[in-house]
Amino acid sequence: MTAVLALSGVSRDFVQGDEVVHALTSTDLTVDAGEFVGVIGPSGSGKSTLLTIMGGLRRPTRGTVTIEGEPFSELPERQRSRVRLRRMGFILQAASLVPFLAIADQFALHDHAARAAARTAARDDLLDELGIRSLAGKYPSDLSGGERQRAAIAVALYHDPQVVLADEPTAALDTHRALDVARILAEQTHGRGKATVMVTHDERLLGVCDRVLSMEDGTLTQR
Repeated sequence: MTAVLALSGVSRDFVQGDEVVHALTSTDLTVDAGEFVGVIGPSGSGKSTLLTIMGGLRRPTRGTVTIEGEPFSELPERQRSRVRLRRMGFILQAASLVPFLAIADQFALHDHAARAAARTAARDDLLDELGIRSLAGKYPSDLSGGERQRAAIAVALYHDPQVVLADEPTAALDTHRALDVARILAEQTHGRGKATVMVTHDERLLGVCDRVLSMEDGTLTQR
């Protein structure tokens, strides 16, 4: 079976003055459909670099990223943007919701960008599954941190992406809400067959992951 997301020999170097910083050493990784992979490591270990390369926001210095066997990292920026729009979902620490739009209206942004018809039933199903249908008319500022992250998960999954990338999605939450959000993300990954990677420094969340990898000094290893 072809992995949904695959990295082969991926590395990333940065130049700082006269010094070359190896932010990510040669990395091989595959993530299958329905698999929730956690990547843990301290700040500055290379987790965010790894995630931005997976998401096509940066190109690797060496190596390749593929989605379902198709080249991704080698595509020009405009084509990578189209792949991100159609095949990837992003969940960020700050929930990445538009502050002046009600929750139900957040989904229309993707419809507009993708020039697609509104999928009201799909939106409502997601809100129901995540237990926030009653909050659809509220604004992000009206919600708790956990509710905002549930809404962010719904928005990220709305267009049925194959790959979901989560960057410290529970960093601003207390233990109870953090575990709640991580469990929901795991359930959605398994139930909807997504290939999900979550980078975090929070060891509280590791129990809900199918596989945990450790990042240190740019090197990714099995934990």
